[in-house]
Amino acid sequence: MRRVLTTLSSLSPAARVLILNGLTFNFGFYMLMPYLAGHLSENLGLAGWAVGLVLGIRVFSQQGLFLLGGLLGDRIGYRRAILIGCAVRCVGFAVFGFSESLAVLLLAACLSGFAGALFTPCAQAYLADECQDAQLRKQAFALHNMASTAGMLIGPLAGLLFISVDFSVTGSVSAALFLVMTLVQWRFLPLKDLVSGEVPVTMLRQCLDMLGQWPFLRFALLAAAYPLLFHPLYLAVPAYSHAYGGGQEWITQVFVITALVGVLLQMPVSSLRQRWMSEGQSMGAGLALMAASYGLLAEPLVTLLGAQLAVQLMAGLFSLGSLLVLPLLSAHVPHYAKRGQLAAYYGFFAGVGGLVALFSNVLIGRFLPADQAPPQLLWWALMGIGMAAAVSLCRHMGSIKEQS
Repeated sequence: MRRVLTTLSSLSPAARVLILNGLTFNFGFYMLMPYLAGHLSENLGLAGWAVGLVLGIRVFSQQGLFLLGGLLGDRIGYRRAILIGCAVRCVGFAVFGFSESLAVLLLAACLSGFAGALFTPCAQAYLADECQDAQLRKQAFALHNMASTAGMLIGPLAGLLFISVDFSVTGSVSAALFLVMTLVQWRFLPLKDLVSGEVPVTMLRQCLDMLGQWPFLRFALLAAAYPLLFHPLYLAVPAYSHAYGGGQEWITQVFVITALVGVLLQMPVSSLRQRWMSEGQSMGAGLALMAASYGLLAEPLVTLLGAQLAVQLMAGLFSLGSLLVLPLLSAHVPHYAKRGQLAAYYGFFAGVGGLVALFSNVLIGRFLPADQAPPQLLWWALMGIGMAAAVSLCRHMGSIKEQS
């Protein structure tokens, strides 16, 4: 707690507001999103491919359009983009709560996703811009991750309460929360123009410049392993839970465990990492742990441990890996960014992950059997891809360190 307070005291008022926003963003998001797949398949009777499409479009509309959101943020200002994004997500989540049409659900997915594409890269750029010192930036992003994880903890618990009444209640409450967040940020987020330096002449020229930076492009491609490993929590793990009879209760346990580990261990883990591991080693170890966690859901471990204990242990190991890698990925992006283009670089970085998440979601949804456990090949594929990315990312960071 002392370390948390010390870090907070060293941050600007704007950075503190953004860290608080990490808590409230995830509270509203995880109130609804962990239960969306179950609602679409069980309550609305959509096929597996349709569920995967809705979730994939939401992911792509957010992460796949992060680049556009970042480009806009560099031009209209980070605060304005954050406010617009929160308001649009309010509409998208409300539609999720009441719609039964696949076409309208896809519209809701686009709205809620594009909202995140506006406020997320701009919030990250705003926070990074407020922390010019590299070490302070790492601490700020670790603290932001801890706050975001706390939202992951209380969000599913609130969502479980509301879906016991009706999913429309969940959609209404989460939408209302984003509306309140819009008003709070309009009132308290400092009026500061963060569009600094020279604004690029054209968006196209800016995109071509980023594509021409091979070290940044390679970093973004390797880091895309993180969303590839993360998003099965919304599709494959719920399918696993329902197949083994755990249903929504096990899904809630997964998100509560990952959140508890994040809230309790983020700052201690960051402190130990800073003392004993390089950035590259931490990123590689984090991805490796996330990948290895899926092995607990595969045979023979799922039989030896039992389905419920296996998914609980998986959640804890997965979260521990995430603590090691996620804050460093976010804090490292400014290493490549040009002056006045920080939000665009964050947008491009997340956009690559969004494309990977979109195709992996659709592919996973296509091959998930109805009312059966996910195929063993899925867990082994996630482990293999994650381990390969972990080794490659560690080597990449080592080469960056040597060059600098």
